[in-house]
Amino acid sequence: MGDVAEVPFDPGYSPDPHEKFSIGDYVMPDWLQDETSQTVSDHDSLSLHEDQLEAIKGIVAFARDAQGDEIILFQDFNRSHMIKPGRFLLLQHDTFESVSRPALTLGSKLDAVILRAERRLLFRSFRVTNTFLPLMEFYTDASEQEIRAVLSHETFIAEDADALAENAGQWFRKRFAMLRDSGILEHYSAEQIVARSEAYDIEIRLEQGKIVFPSDRSGAKRLLQFLNEEIYRGAITDTLYETNSKRETD
Repeated sequence: MGDVAEVPFDPGYSPDPHEKFSIGDYVMPDWLQDETSQTVSDHDSLSLHEDQLEAIKGIVAFARDAQGDEIILFQDFNRSHMIKPGRFLLLQHDTFESVSRPALTLGSKLDAVILRAERRLLFRSFRVTNTFLPLMEFYTDASEQEIRAVLSHETFIAEDADALAENAGQWFRKRFAMLRDSGILEHYSAEQIVARSEAYDIEIRLEQGKIVFPSDRSGAKRLLQFLNEEIYRGAITDTLYETNSKRETD
């Protein structure tokens, strides 16, 4: 962290490799408020929940700096970071063998850090960090013109762009801004997006190889939540939830 240059969070700015976004007076989500390095041992062992490992959204670790102040470290996690029995081979005494139980892999870099005493959050990617820490309140709303630009992207066919752009409330303006800056539309085709939607109880229509962006508010909201990766399944009940609010979806 000594070589990190902190930049106040700006959705329109792409930080250089040595830079990290900074948000001051950051309020941690409820699930993290009372967690410290002293409470980690109160949680169940992962061995009791092996069948739920694929539901992990992120890995959290606790450490202390030279002054003894606690810092919280975060790394994004998805099922590609899992080592499954029969799917990976490890070299053991000149012979390749598979693991007998699931294992996890860690990346070489952190995705976010909270300096607890200073209530300061450092991170590089809004889209990645927002999957495990709520950040939407810090995002700038998209203008009517910017919403129209998103709807005119080659990935979409909008049923009624005027209605969506002219009557968009703050919730929609934030999500359109987030989608614009996420890079999702540039890195994934309409067909790839539809294929990934199958497990999330969302119906996406394709016309001429493009996603039909619905004009009704309920359908538009659901599509934006999915595209911005704000929907996840509960590890135990398999219920669909909205990432930031933890409110059950309709």
